[in-house]
Amino acid sequence: MLANYDAKAVAAVMGIAFLRGDESRPSRSGASRRFVFSIDDCPVRIVAVTAGNTLAEFDASGGRAKSLVRNAHRIRPPSAVLIEKATENGLPRPVLRHVAEQVAGDNKAEISALEWAVVPKTTLERRLEQLSPQESERTERIARLFVHARRALGTAAEARTFMSTPHPQLDERSPIEAAKTDLGTRRTEQILNALEYGLAL
Repeated sequence: MLANYDAKAVAAVMGIAFLRGDESRPSRSGASRRFVFSIDDCPVRIVAVTAGNTLAEFDASGGRAKSLVRNAHRIRPPSAVLIEKATENGLPRPVLRHVAEQVAGDNKAEISALEWAVVPKTTLERRLEQLSPQESERTERIARLFVHARRALGTAAEARTFMSTPHPQLDERSPIEAAKTDLGTRRTEQILNALEYGLAL
């Protein structure tokens, strides 16, 4: 991860939080064990951050369970390590939709196009609960680039425009398209660093 990795902002764009200890055990509501991983022998569960900053479990179908998570004081602050582990484990399917909504705004066609840029449409239709580690990694890359673009350009609207606009330094691909590979992501980060710090490309 980069030295300037903003885990809190990336987790917010992904719409996730992390619970630790006893609170990381799935409840009786049918929450999936797939979204639990271990760090230093301590279980950690990925949960959804819903409107109003309330927490909800991801249920077995990949959606949000109706019951809200209690004891939110057990929440772990987002970190690069937690996001990396969650990505390796496979993110809940709704995380991709949340990232797409953050990056594309209210445009439903762009939201779908962004999702399909990460996971082909026919494959995405079969991903009811969990993304693969590779799909999760692409989702995290887009969230990370969006956070970086928002910081470098100043507003979410400018970041959205940057993310979807072909760029000459990316061989006329958009940053979303470039994020399909690690090298494309690094090239996009170089552009954003140049914008943020006034460096020559």
